[in-house]
Amino acid sequence: MKKIFFLILLIPLFSLAQYVGADFIVLNEGKESDYHQLEKVWKAYHQKSVDSGEKIGWSVWKRTPRENDNENAAHYVVFNQFSSKEQMENFMKNWSMNKAISIMKTGMKGKMSSKTVDRIVKNGGKLKKEVRQYTIQLIDATPLAGGNLKIGDKMYFGTMSQKLDDYEKYESEVWKPVFEREILRNNHRWWAVTKIVDRNDLAYQNATHFVWNIPIKDPKPFIEEQDYKSNKLQSMMDEFRQMSPASELTLVYLTE
Repeated sequence: MKKIFFLILLIPLFSLAQYVGADFIVLNEGKESDYHQLEKVWKAYHQKSVDSGEKIGWSVWKRTPRENDNENAAHYVVFNQFSSKEQMENFMKNWSMNKAISIMKTGMKGKMSSKTVDRIVKNGGKLKKEVRQYTIQLIDATPLAGGNLKIGDKMYFGTMSQKLDDYEKYESEVWKPVFEREILRNNHRWWAVTKIVDRNDLAYQNATHFVWNIPIKDPKPFIEEQDYKSNKLQSMMDEFRQMSPASELTLVYLTE
């Protein structure tokens, strides 16, 4: 299976988010600085969108490169977070680029000219080599511990390809309790399992689920359950799913 990189948005409001639109962006060479300018302009729009109740969050994360990356490995991921499928569908139905640009110009007033906003937005597509789009649904999660996420926080995720029909139940009943226990020990911050429910033609097709983790800095070794049932169930991981190596992202921008 090709190496796949996905993510779901993680903010304190995540417990309210059932659906997330995720864009995995591959930049053209030498365009990273221009890309940051683009997202700073778009942030003005997304903050207004959150403030008006059209969605509940937006963020941008930078993916840490890996030695075995292919040429189309994502550089950044952008997430739009919704409280329900209905909210997401209403957002898409009412979408208007002209309205979005008008909001950006208002939000950047005094910081950037109207012509500069137009130029940055117009050239945005030229910065990107490829965009893989996914719609992700929350299946199960622990609470987020350790306070609100902040710029610079890191998150790790694994891409799963489901093998058995009860894979989701396996994650919830076997692995969720492990991370709940470590969170109570102040040894972890967050765990979740999510499902891909839609994707564009450019997106990778083999993945079905993702498991997410936010660790603490310098964690202690996890406590291992010693009973036969726990050991047996944990040893059955490969029977339920195929997992990619863990990947890392760093939070760069987010709405308030």
